Amino acid sequence: MNRKARRFPVILACIILISVIYGAVSIGRSISMRNQKMEIIKRNEKIISELDNDIKNYNSEIENASSSDYIEKVAREDLGMVKPREIIYVDKSMEKDNKDSDKISKKDF
Repeated sequence: MNRKARRFPVILACIILISVIYGAVSIGRSISMRNQKMEIIKRNEKIISELDNDIKNYNSEIENASSSDYIEKVAREDLGMVKPREIIYVDKSMEKDNKDSDKISKKDF
């Protein structure tokens, strides 16, 4: 009887120890997964704020699209147009530094 009485607490102690180890590992994994999800949430919030800023910029462009200043800016910068009797001078030293030499050559007469 003495031997059976000793064996029972040893087996119980082993079961409790294994349970504690399993619980600690499970908690560690869940904390790790939580941290990964929090990083994903932070990245997504950053992307959302950048997209919100883009939307605000596009809305302001849409509001200003009918103004004559905006139309002139688009005509000059994007389409390379000039006003009548207007002469555009191009600095050739700037052309070497500029990677986008096609835009300069379009404006050059």
